[in-house]
Amino acid sequence: MKLSASANSKMSDLLRERVALVFNWYQGMENGETGMLEYLYIPQADRFVRENCPIRDIASVWDAELIGEFLNKHELQPMIEKSLHHFDEYLTEREGHLILDSSPLGESSSIAHSAFMILALLYAPPARRKKEIAGLAEEILQQQRADGSYKVCFADLPDHGEELYAGEAMLALMEVHRQLGDARFLQSVEHGFAYYDACYFRGGRVGDDLLVFFANWQSQACRLLFECTANAVLKRNVARYIFAMHDRIVDRGFYGDMERHPERQVSVEVACALEGLNDAYSIARSLKDERADRYRHFICTGLEYLLELQCTDTGTAKERGGFGVSLSERAQRIDITGHAASAFIKGAENGIECG
Repeated sequence: MKLSASANSKMSDLLRERVALVFNWYQGMENGETGMLEYLYIPQADRFVRENCPIRDIASVWDAELIGEFLNKHELQPMIEKSLHHFDEYLTEREGHLILDSSPLGESSSIAHSAFMILALLYAPPARRKKEIAGLAEEILQQQRADGSYKVCFADLPDHGEELYAGEAMLALMEVHRQLGDARFLQSVEHGFAYYDACYFRGGRVGDDLLVFFANWQSQACRLLFECTANAVLKRNVARYIFAMHDRIVDRGFYGDMERHPERQVSVEVACALEGLNDAYSIARSLKDERADRYRHFICTGLEYLLELQCTDTGTAKERGGFGVSLSERAQRIDITGHAASAFIKGAENGIECG
């Protein structure tokens, strides 16, 4: 699909229209009995599939809040309140702070569960539960090691998912610092950034198959670090780190392959790559870095793919507004649609135009 000239001149309007379709899709994903969101929709069978994925369940509440805030729409508020009340019941004390209890989660409680609970609480309409937010954030601080890394599981288990979960935790801590104010959370992310840059990314611990996901969450957290710190040297180092991650994605042919072979792409990879690249673009543009034009071009490449992938006027009524797994696979996961909507929102906020 090639974007028309009229679409190019009003890309932000087009993206807003598509986010509005996503909002309608979220309304269709509500379970009539529980009042909470379903995880997977199979259009061919016109049915939902429930899977135990609490990290994504909590994160999807945050996604819904961000979409509603962007559109200034409130129809999802009952679902948000029902979901937050449900997960409130999972909160339990640990050494004077808070985590989500592993037993109702059905899996080991981790910094990722806490991170998304923090984000969902922060973006919920007033009154924000500052006590719960602070309790969850404090326990993430306790998970940080002397080298700056974060232990993932609260139980005495080996780390897993560090490529995603550390960045998610850092993003939550930055949002706590930005919205509620506490320099300790900023300092924790500064320490974490130094580790995940030097020891994890440059240390060769991020495989090609996970690079777009690692870069996405690290970029989201570090963009806030870049914006919040007054340390000029740290700003330069954070920008260098973000640029290095996305330059590696570009140099390894991710966007070139997308342009040549869109049929081969997996939508969650495209959406996550685009979320992080929008943050890299925002920083490059603010610094007047020459990368900005190149990043904008590849953002347009990703938008072209996602705009074509999104179901608009075909398929079942519940399918419209969502995103399939690929151009050939119509199954719609709520996390994929959340990432794609976020990419659209960031593109609109960045004033991206595609020619």
